[in-house]
Amino acid sequence: MRNYKQQSGFSLIELLVAISFFSVMIVLIVTVTSFNSKSKNLYEERSQALLYAIEGMEAVKIMNWDNLESGDYSVVISTSTWELQGGSQVLAGQYVRNINIEDVYRENSSNGHTYGPITDTGGYLDLDTKKVSVTIDWQSRTSSDQQEILENYIYRFGAERTSQTDWVGGPGQSNWSDETKFFSTDSGMDYSIPGIVTLNAGFIDWNNSTTTATFDTLGNFDDNHVYETDGVAYLVTENNPSGPELYIIDVSDIYNPYQLGSLNIGDAVTSIVVQDDYAYISTWDNGGEVKVVDVSNTSSPFISGTYDLPTNDNALDIAVSSNQIYTIQGSKLYSFSINNPGDPSYLDEISVDDNATDIYLSGNYVYVATQDASKELQIIEVTNPANLSPIGQYDLAGSLKGTDIFVRGTRAFISTQNNGSGAEFFIFDIADPSNPSLLGSYEVNETVHSFSIVGPYALVGTNFLAQELIVLDVSVPSGINLVSGFDLNGYVLGMSANCSVIYAATSSNDGEFFILFTNVFDCDYSDVGILESSTFDTGSDEVVYNWIAWEGTEPSDTSIRLQLATSNNISGPWVFRGPDGTSNTYYTDSSSEFINYTSHEDQRYFRYKLYLDSFSGWHVPILEEITISYTVYP
Repeated sequence: MRNYKQQSGFSLIELLVAISFFSVMIVLIVTVTSFNSKSKNLYEERSQALLYAIEGMEAVKIMNWDNLESGDYSVVISTSTWELQGGSQVLAGQYVRNINIEDVYRENSSNGHTYGPITDTGGYLDLDTKKVSVTIDWQSRTSSDQQEILENYIYRFGAERTSQTDWVGGPGQSNWSDETKFFSTDSGMDYSIPGIVTLNAGFIDWNNSTTTATFDTLGNFDDNHVYETDGVAYLVTENNPSGPELYIIDVSDIYNPYQLGSLNIGDAVTSIVVQDDYAYISTWDNGGEVKVVDVSNTSSPFISGTYDLPTNDNALDIAVSSNQIYTIQGSKLYSFSINNPGDPSYLDEISVDDNATDIYLSGNYVYVATQDASKELQIIEVTNPANLSPIGQYDLAGSLKGTDIFVRGTRAFISTQNNGSGAEFFIFDIADPSNPSLLGSYEVNETVHSFSIVGPYALVGTNFLAQELIVLDVSVPSGINLVSGFDLNGYVLGMSANCSVIYAATSSNDGEFFILFTNVFDCDYSDVGILESSTFDTGSDEVVYNWIAWEGTEPSDTSIRLQLATSNNISGPWVFRGPDGTSNTYYTDSSSEFINYTSHEDQRYFRYKLYLDSFSGWHVPILEEITISYTVYP
């Protein structure tokens, strides 16, 4: 009998294989279909993102260049015009667009003209190039984070520049034809040296000074102080029981001074300041340390006002502003109103901790020299004279006693009593009155009684018998030099000085008042100078002005300022404006500064005005080159 094997198992395996095969195929087909769908979606999303990026980039390219400041922005349409707004924006509920604008720096620069390869570190700012990056972020339909970035450099095409590097041609040129000339200048400017314009610095030869005259006050009493103004010297002395303590002397002829009038004050006078028709004096009079003298008639002065300070200490110095006076007595600084000059009224007082010896008023501050060994220099803010406030101080090395003080611009000078082997004359930087810093010192080797600053020189009254007056060159505080010295037969206890003449109050018993004159090669020390350029023609009234830059030297106590004027008439009018479009501001950034757009748009002709300032008599700013960028558009 024949047996047959069943084969159903084989058929089942085949079925399972077939099912598996078709399952894999189905999954593969579904996967491929899904992948193609996702790819299509992502492609569509990326295309939309790229369109948004291109739109943002093109919007930035057509904007006003002056609006392209560094930062992150979005772009919106306002009255049919693209505008930048701070921050990013959401588009179509899905895409976040951020536009970043960056400054561009290059490896080389010369007076506003920046060139060479772009650098990521250091370098020089290129005012005519910006880097723009448009970033689009979104979450795809597959919930994955996606990003597209479009970067480009944009340029201010058509930018022109004009420069002036010389002014020796002089004034009088209305239109810009000779690049070494200009329209006008005042007497403060010096343009005689090729390649620069600066302030007149002057020159005085103190090595050839002579005593032109002396004046002998009654008795053997020291002259304490002198104040000269408009050819009249007001000289005050220590107490003279049988004569005057105030002398009014005509010094208009420095070789022949003569007395105009005098007044018996009744006690020693330590200091005097004259303003208008009044002389304000500090005295030893316990019944009225502060006095006001009417000097409207110099031949018949009289006391018109008195104020008795709280204690019996002597008032040692006085300072005057337009409406206030300040005086020191013992350890106190006092302020008074002189709205009625004949009747000073008390405002405030403040302690300076130890005996104050001298004061100097400059701006909103009174600088005090004291005998306080821990703060010989003290600075009091007097912005509100009815509320005096301490703001700064300096402790000199050792236990010194201040004798005199003087302020010029951002520098304060202080002298002391004999300091043995140390210095007695000091120079401070007071650009920040709350934090004065020592710049330099000089060892006089004797007590300094008084001093004055004229130009780059300190005229110093000392306790030397053979050189009671010395002249120091203080133009470099770290290297003060002795220039010359004079024997006056008496200590210089007070002085008033101008460019070429020193009026000295001394302790001499024979001719206490000295007048010294020095050879002057140029007495024209200038604190300010103004130069107006010739008219420059851009060639079109379809023009915008981009930026202004200059090269030169600008010491810390000087300034260089510029303004620009434009017109569509070659003859003006010329209204000079600063960066905010008004006449109250100035372009002060030498590296470059954007010119106010709306104030000068579509004005064919321009002029610049240069202002040079020196807040001291020893440093001057120097301009070497000025460049102005503009763009004529189609």
